Amino acid sequence: MSRCLFFLVLAFALISFRTLSAEDEGPPISITSPDAGTTFAYGTVKTHSLIWNKSQKVLVARVTFTDAEQNLGQPNDDTHEFRLPGVRFDEAKGIFTATTAKGEIIPVARIKKALFIKTIETLPNARIRILHPRGNLTVILEAISPNDPAMHPANSDPDGTHKVDIDKILN
Repeated sequence: MSRCLFFLVLAFALISFRTLSAEDEGPPISITSPDAGTTFAYGTVKTHSLIWNKSQKVLVARVTFTDAEQNLGQPNDDTHEFRLPGVRFDEAKGIFTATTAKGEIIPVARIKKALFIKTIETLPNARIRILHPRGNLTVILEAISPNDPAMHPANSDPDGTHKVDIDKILN
């Protein structure tokens, strides 16, 4: 009886581990910039923005760090640029997309116009992570599909399906 119980517990543990491992894989798109940098060990992010480099056709994350909280005199700023390869720009729609390993095209950012200024903003399904432990810099673009259930509240439809209109997300 104890052997049977032991194998049952072992099987349950293995199944639970597989389920947890599959969930910890991360988002379908995770682009780590090939660029690295160093900055103030105790600095904070002052500003960050996305820029489209037309000549190289690459999305760039520009991040400025400051040591204002640590410095007793004049604060110092330190600006770095990080390329995010694999992002494409559809000029007609003003949408930036990336492709998953399975071939799914996911929108990650869009051009935002305010008066005479154009900026690039991430969509709700994407985020830019700026990691700077002890001043070592890494920038990661992560995104999930806009149709992912995590992006939307639970559906009250009886059939359990939930469809998303991408135009509503982009506008």
